[in-house]
Amino acid sequence: MCSALLCGAVLSSGSLTAWAVTGQVALEQHIREVAVREGDGVTFQCSMSGDRMNSYDMFWYRQGPRHSLDWIYREGDAYGEGFQGRFKGTVLISQNRATLQIQAAKQGDEAVYYCVISEQMQ
Repeated sequence: MCSALLCGAVLSSGSLTAWAVTGQVALEQHIREVAVREGDGVTFQCSMSGDRMNSYDMFWYRQGPRHSLDWIYREGDAYGEGFQGRFKGTVLISQNRATLQIQAAKQGDEAVYYCVISEQMQ
């Protein structure tokens, strides 16, 4: 189960759904544990209900085995250090959905991947 407006998925097969609710806004991510071979691609999806996604900023983070939280992507094509290239974040505002694609998994990508939204400051 997720807390606040943050949900997670594990890259490492089954399908679970986790969601977080704050007020009338819900963030949902289809959680799955995924085993991939080096070089394979994987895509995570996150959707929001209860409001329009264009009122929020969308982020992706991951937490690896050492428990550090790494920022991967922020809406607007901004990437954390070392994540540009193999990682591709997309926000589909018309569908209230965001995706994170790892285009070629490699050793060290094992982590819990989180989608996060933050209300835009006016």
